[in-house]
This record gives sequence, structure tokens and C-alpha cells, in this order.
Amino acid sequence: MAEQLKILFVEDEPDIRTIVALALGRDPDFSLTTYGSGVEALEDIGRSRHSFDFALLNMRLPSMTGIELHEKLRQLPHLSGLRTAIITAGIRPHEVDAYKRPGVVGVIAKPFDSLSLSDRVRVLVAGR
Repeated sequence: MAEQLKILFVEDEPDIRTIVALALGRDPDFSLTTYGSGVEALEDIGRSRHSFDFALLNMRLPSMTGIELHEKLRQLPHLSGLRTAIITAGIRPHEVDAYKRPGVVGVIAKPFDSLSLSDRVRVLVAGR
């Protein structure tokens, strides 16, 4: 078996964290690390130097947006190439256009289908 993909997930809503953890936890190719806030994620990752292959970031987090968190994570030398998908209910075209940044490779709309979430993540990780 190939090495698991290390996925970072930051979401402030406990129910959504649980749903995503269950949906991606069924996939043996994924190793998921979750945080309830961007501040918590930055503090722990900065201290521990955890590395990730991909990030799923809620757009509307307390204290910062998912885009702001993405940019702060990419400032860490060991995550400078981090690729991210934004999870959000804001999927109108002008909102999606505002999410475009280097390394942001897609948007997953809330509500999402938990049964197909791992397939969607695979597509985004593969860059398709």
C-alpha cells in the first residue's frame, strides 16, 4: 500500500468535523488531522511542524477566513506548497472567484454528499 495522504481539515462546527472525519476516515488512503479553528491549527502546526499533503478549510472560521488560513499556512516553510480546497456554503460565482489564490485548487459546496466526499477529495488532490 502507498503512503497515506495526510489531510488537514479545519472546521469550527463540531457536527461537520464529525461528518468529514467519518466520511474520510473510511478511506484507507487518507490520514486526517482536524482542528476547530485556524488559530489552533496555526499554533499546533507551527510548533509541531506537522506536514500535510492537502488541506480542507472552512471559509468562515472564527478570527480568520479559510483563505487567510491557507495563506498563513503556506508561509510556513514546510507547507509552502500546500494545496487547499475551500469548504463553504458561499458558492455564487463572484464568491468562488474571490477564493482563487495560488494553491487553492477547488471549492466543495456545503451541504456536501458525505458518501462521495473522499472521491471529490481524490479528484482535487490529483489536480483534475
